[in-house]
Amino acid sequence: MNAAALLALTAVALNGPALLLSLYIDKHGIPAGWGDQTTPRKRGTLARRLPLIGLNLGLLYGSAIPALWAFGGLFPMQAPPLWLGLLQLLLLVLVDDLWFYFAHRLLHVHKELYRRIHRLHHEAFAPVPIEYIYAHPLEWMTGALGPVLVIGAILAVAGEMSAYVLVGWQAWRTLHELDIHSGLRSPLSRALPLWAGMKHHDLHHAKPTKGNYASSLTLWDRVFGTLILDGAAPPRAGRAAPSAPAPPADEPAA
Repeated sequence: MNAAALLALTAVALNGPALLLSLYIDKHGIPAGWGDQTTPRKRGTLARRLPLIGLNLGLLYGSAIPALWAFGGLFPMQAPPLWLGLLQLLLLVLVDDLWFYFAHRLLHVHKELYRRIHRLHHEAFAPVPIEYIYAHPLEWMTGALGPVLVIGAILAVAGEMSAYVLVGWQAWRTLHELDIHSGLRSPLSRALPLWAGMKHHDLHHAKPTKGNYASSLTLWDRVFGTLILDGAAPPRAGRAAPSAPAPPADEPAA
């Protein structure tokens, strides 16, 4: 097995069950006591979103897998020293989340970018897991630039990067996205102090432009004063919050 095959297997193993779970929730709802979404979901809305979801998954893995196949020599199937693997994972997580924070916040603050690009994702104001990739292709492509830069820097310094580190990070990133878009309660938010769980992101979907712009961690929302707790708008350090763009027709007002 090489890095490309490992990524392909991981993609199927994560997104396949997520799709089945999403179809179930979309039809039957979240079982009582299992969920904690801020707003109720309008059932039966997933079907019209599946074509874009399928397109985005096809573009994402249809480009990443051939790239890993072509440059597989840079990603050997060998485990690195523990300290090195952990350091590379930490860099990927922190820089990816910082890049995502500013890109995501810009998509909200800039009304035209919100209207033309990011508003599409917020149609899923009470999302199911697979809707993590329900977005304008330019949005997730822009978000992917952060980790690509980190990977490029690691390759420039070290000459290679273990396939296990790369695919392990991608698996963790995808699992996190599935978790925060699931509407299901997760023990990870309580177990990991900086983990940005479902409630963190669900409050963002329910209140566009109010805060919670980071994805993986609450760190950057804490640092930049945009953390929403219990649905309340965060302090803006003396600056007025930008006015919220009008929500989509099927989205409740924030």
